[in-house]
Amino acid sequence: MMTAGEILSLVAAKARSIDAPLYAITVIRDGEAATEEIRLGNRVNALYSVTKGFVSTAIGWVCDRGLLSTDTTVYELFSGDYPELCTDAWRYCTVGHVLSQTTGIEHGFLDADFDDVQSFGEDWLIPVLQHTPVHQPGTRFCYSDSNFYLLSRIYARAAGEPIGAFWERELFRPMGFSLHASAVCPMGHSPGGTGLFLSCEDMAKLGQLYLQGGVWQGQRILSEDWCRRATALQAVISDTDGYGYGFRKYICAPQDEFFISGAKNQGVHVYPENNLVIAWQGHDRQNNRLGPVIEYANALGRSAL
Repeated sequence: MMTAGEILSLVAAKARSIDAPLYAITVIRDGEAATEEIRLGNRVNALYSVTKGFVSTAIGWVCDRGLLSTDTTVYELFSGDYPELCTDAWRYCTVGHVLSQTTGIEHGFLDADFDDVQSFGEDWLIPVLQHTPVHQPGTRFCYSDSNFYLLSRIYARAAGEPIGAFWERELFRPMGFSLHASAVCPMGHSPGGTGLFLSCEDMAKLGQLYLQGGVWQGQRILSEDWCRRATALQAVISDTDGYGYGFRKYICAPQDEFFISGAKNQGVHVYPENNLVIAWQGHDRQNNRLGPVIEYANALGRSAL
């Protein structure tokens, strides 16, 4: 059986052979982690949409403690504070729909990486609630960072604290994260769909946490049930791609395989059959240069190593 270091050497060699725009690659095998720098990067780098997996984890944590349910509606949570914006359309949109990006909205918006955040106003929840569902929730996948800002505010409503406090207390310290940073909106909440800055090895730890069913070094952080639900197929994007609760699926891949991806080709891929996590960080401006590396990593991850 190949070690984490041996698998890392193969993936790193593949990345170098095509001059892949990667900062670092991390492999975790049977709990053993190995990281290799490919190009000079920062101590921590932008995760972009990999942040969504960390938001899903926070929602799972409050659900595990009975403070929230995936059946709770957006209307129940916010109609008291935003009565004019929480129209009847939000009565049928649940936390589960928001997690699976099947709220029924027409198009994506509130992208803090590429949009003018000044246009969002002081309270970013206002434009989110103004974009009311136009399709029946649960029937149509629509990728939008607005969904995960909404989840950031849902966490805060359920837990009575911003989501960053959860990350620091329940994940970053217990799991031994190094330097980290998070963007916030004018009201102090994470953008949700983006905004976390971590090292490659720490980013990979989220995949390992889910691989281990929510347990980290003997300490239970999430329920096994949440880990299963979050990484299961909850929505179909296309013939080849599916979505869980912030996590992605390949339709034709082994059923238990899952991954998280972000702009500029950040990625955390988890292969439960081989007890393996492969993660990378980089800056692929066109999101199109890492195809051979991803294919190679998937081939390794699915093989009898």
